[in-house]
Amino acid sequence: MIIRTLKIILLFFPVVLGGLIYIIFRTDRLIMYHWFEYLNLSDEINTIKSLKNILSFPDWFIYSLPDGLWVFSYTALSLEIWKSSITQRSFFWIFSIPIVAVMSEFLQLFKIIPGTFDIIDTAFYLIGITLPFIKFLNINIYEKH
Repeated sequence: MIIRTLKIILLFFPVVLGGLIYIIFRTDRLIMYHWFEYLNLSDEINTIKSLKNILSFPDWFIYSLPDGLWVFSYTALSLEIWKSSITQRSFFWIFSIPIVAVMSEFLQLFKIIPGTFDIIDTAFYLIGITLPFIKFLNINIYEKH
């Protein structure tokens, strides 16, 4: 039980990393800054945001990686919760967010929803969806021998 709890905690790390990338590098016009202000965290957030002055990363790191990290975390956590068992019941919960993420890019491409289609975002979503399954396959192959 302790190992499973630690796994679940570690699966939230990509969410935290993606959040830090947003805090440090993205515009302070995002709604989360209103939440920080409401929680009286503006000074702390500004301190974290000042790392922007000493850190430099490519655009894909700032704009696409967080989304891929979040989809990875969701997919891996869903697989952990469902004990890597894809059934009729678990299918919706495991794939709902990843499908919405990928579809949102294509809906932007066809101007059905606002936004700008980005192939790099799509690639990070697909990588984030796929990696937990590769890990799951490796574990199962290893355990069978």
